[in-house]
Amino acid sequence: MFDRLDNKHSRHTEFKIMKVGMIGLGHIGEGMSRRMVQNGIEVWGYGNNYEKACEQYESGYISGCTTSIEYLVQAVKSDGLRYTSAGKVPGIFQLVIPEAKVDDTLDELLPLLEEGDIIIDYSTTDIRTCQKLELYCSKLGILYIFSGVYGAHVAIDVCSSIFQCLS
Repeated sequence: MFDRLDNKHSRHTEFKIMKVGMIGLGHIGEGMSRRMVQNGIEVWGYGNNYEKACEQYESGYISGCTTSIEYLVQAVKSDGLRYTSAGKVPGIFQLVIPEAKVDDTLDELLPLLEEGDIIIDYSTTDIRTCQKLELYCSKLGILYIFSGVYGAHVAIDVCSSIFQCLS
């Protein structure tokens, strides 16, 4: 539902504490998105099944969905709020995808990001690989946070705690 980028065309018109992009809308990603939306966070989603993402949007589990990672980045950064009194507003993107898809997803996502943006990886990627990703992203000025979680209830609770700290 990329045509709903501005809040005047969205059912979510009240003040949002932040806007995030969720890459991966399976069981865990959907649960995390539901909790964030319930807590006033605007969540834009991208998954490999666009029809399912549209159903999640219609059910109110996500604030909007896109057909590509490029459109997801545009949606998250579309409100025009680039700076606040605290500094530049980062784009926040969460990966809730299988380990096998992380490299390809990052290859597509990283060129679209800017210094100061944040990636939170909830995959089951090996910690040594994540340390390399963190170092690589830091050289680009992008904060990479690995928070590998195992099990839907743990993922939902960890995600909620992280965003409470960031807001």
